[in-house]
Parts: sequence; structure tokens; C-alpha cells
Amino acid sequence: MLQNIVYAILALITWSAFAYKAKDLIKDWRNRELRLLCLAIATFATPFVTASPWLYVRIDSCLGYPNIATLITYVSVAVCLASFVALLVSWSSAQSKIRLRHRMIVAYSVTTILSMIVLFFVGDVNDAERPIDFDVYYARAPFITQFLLVYFILFSVSMSGLVRLCWKYAKAVDAPWLRLGLRTVTIGACFGLGYSVLKTASLVWGLFGDSPLAVASNDIAPMSASVAAAAFSIGFTMPAWGVGVTRARGFVGDFRAYRQLYPLWRDMAQAFPEIVLLPATSRQTRWSIRTLPRLVGRQVIEVRDGRLALRPHYDTEVEHTTRDMQFLRHRQVVEIRDGQLALRQHYDSSVAESARALGRAQGLTGDDLEAVVEAAQIAAALRARAAGASQRIPRRLLTHDPAAGDIILEADWLTRVAQAYRTSPVVAAIVSNAQAADDAVIA
Repeated sequence: MLQNIVYAILALITWSAFAYKAKDLIKDWRNRELRLLCLAIATFATPFVTASPWLYVRIDSCLGYPNIATLITYVSVAVCLASFVALLVSWSSAQSKIRLRHRMIVAYSVTTILSMIVLFFVGDVNDAERPIDFDVYYARAPFITQFLLVYFILFSVSMSGLVRLCWKYAKAVDAPWLRLGLRTVTIGACFGLGYSVLKTASLVWGLFGDSPLAVASNDIAPMSASVAAAAFSIGFTMPAWGVGVTRARGFVGDFRAYRQLYPLWRDMAQAFPEIVLLPATSRQTRWSIRTLPRLVGRQVIEVRDGRLALRPHYDTEVEHTTRDMQFLRHRQVVEIRDGQLALRQHYDSSVAESARALGRAQGLTGDDLEAVVEAAQIAAALRARAAGASQRIPRRLLTHDPAAGDIILEADWLTRVAQAYRTSPVVAAIVSNAQAADDAVIA
């Protein structure tokens, strides 16, 4: 049955979200907002276990009361909604008003839950177990109508409150993941409101005759509630795991920039070893499809043996550097700039003029052109130094610097320069022309 599969997936998602936040709750049990969040997620996850048709009948059989799983499901949802609203009140209200508003929420929720319990047991639901269409089948049963109406009113009020509070609070917060999480919860609350509106409309209509909304109440409404549950689980936990996503994204960006800067940095480091803070080691290993598994297995064993042997000689600075990609990237920037200063005796203004003319001929303008010019100057200066060209009188190095001293922007700029240094045909042409000129002089 489709509902069994859907509910199982959502139960897995929501209980995983609870386990994720429960770790934080264990570390900080006194955190009121964290307690409310964990209670809300746990009680929202429970209905996807108890309302699953496969488990529904087994819960009834175990407890010995027909349709008792419906009461457990609805009470869990009521507690969940009260917890969510209380959590939003804590986030969006002044401290002086939080306690009063919490008491009002608790009073309304407790009154509703007690009313639901009394009405359920006073009513007669012994006719048949209805895991899918309980709301429609018992809509006209004495006291069960009131039971359902009380529950749907609580659901609608809570969802309306969540929509208003989440949308309002999302506009006021600065943290991007919290803001996105609250907007996700707002979308979920809209789906939840759709669930309660469909259920309420079908219930009221059923009091006067057969409701044409019975199919929507049985099939569409539960799916709408399922979307709401998934959105709540994602939205309320997003501020926690979103930070990890940001860090991972930052690491990927730094690593990509590090690899792009590497060819330029490598040539600078080879020309001026004294500028290098932490020397790099070769990572090149010959391999093929046949030999790769054997090489990898051998490397694993040998690396572990080597780590054990080297433990007394570990350098904490190197160990820190290998874990900090941003530090590696910034180190490259500083060392490249140091290398440019050391190369200033070999800079030639004619190289810059030729590179600029070739770049313009290829349609380059603005920063793209300046990056190619700077890369060409570096490449030509490194070639001249390696060839033993006579040093000129040092002069002030006039480089294009859109970063204005900002290390992040400077890293981005040098990444563009490194890209041009590695791939630009202009840089290759400048170096080739310089080599041809040297060969002509020698000849």
C-alpha cells in the first residue's frame, strides 16, 4: 500500500531529524528551545508510525481497543503543534512576554487534548478499524464529530500561527540558514493548513449529507500533512546542518582555488625556495587500471606503518595546515606575492605592452585583460631569471590590484592570474617570443 511506503519514508526522515538534534540536547539539556524542538520533532515523527495502516491494526490489537491508534496519532500531533508554536514564540517574542504566551499555549493545548481524550472514549468507535478513513467513517458518530472538530480547530489555529510567526521572524533574522529554515517551515505550515481545511470542510459538509470532499479528505489531506512533516523536519533542523553545508561548500571552493593557484605557486617556489613556508611533497605515482588496487593496498599499509614510525616527529603546524584548506590558499597568495617582489628585477615593461596588445586582439577587456597581462609578466620574468638574464635596477612593481589589500579578494584575483598563467595563449605567445628572441641572439 502506498501510504505504508510513504509513511515509512517520512518516519525515517523525521526520526533521523530527532536523533540528529537529540545529540545536541544531551549536551545542553537546560536549553528550553532545544527541548521544545526535540519534543516537536519526536511527536511529529510518532504519527507516521502509528498512522501507518500496517502498524495501525497491530497497535489496536496490542492495546485491545479499536482505533486507539487514531487517538495516539492525534494527541501526538496536538503536542507537536503546541511545541512548534511555543518554540516560535520563544524565538520571536520579547523575554517579558514569553512566559505568559507559553502558559496560554499550554492551557489551550492541554484543554484540547483532554477534551479529545474524553470525547474519544465517550464515543463509539467499535464498529470497525478504519486506519485510512476514520475521519469520514465516524464523522457522524456521537461525540466523535466533536472529537474531530476540536482536533481540526487546534490544527488550523496552530498552522495559522506558524505561518504568521515563521514569516515574520524570517524577515528579522540575519543568519541565512535560519532564515531559509523558517521559510521552509512556513511552506510546510501552508501544506498543514491545507490538510486541516480539507478535513474540516469534509467533516462539516458530512453533517448535512454525503461530502463530495471525502476522497480529498482520505487521500489528498494525508499527503499534504506528509509534505508538512517533511518540511518541518528539514526547516527546523536546517540551521544546524546548514552550517556544515556552508563549511563543505567553502572547503570545495578553497580546494578548487588551491589547485588553480598551484601551477603559479609551484613555479614561484622553485625559483625562490626561501619564500616557501611549508615545502610541498611529490604526490605523483605511476599507476594503471591493473596495478591501482595493488598500489592502493600497499600504500595503505605503508602509510600506516610510516605514521606510526613518524609519530615522535610530528609537526603540529604541518598537521594543522593539512586540515585547513583556507590557510593553504592564503599561504599561496602570500608566497606568490613574495615571489613577484623577488622577480621585480626581471620585469620588462615591453612584455606588459605586448601582452596587453595581444589580449586586446583576442577581445579581452577589464580584469580579464589585466589578469593575462600580469600572468604574462610573471611567466616572462621567471623565464628570464632561469635563463640568467641580467638584472635591471629594481623599481616599484605596478600590478593590477582590484583587491585593495583584502586577502579574500586578492586570493580570488590571483586565482584568475593563475588560470591565465596556465591556459592563456597570450602568455604562451609571450614566452615563446621571448625564447625565440634569445635563440636569435645566441645564433
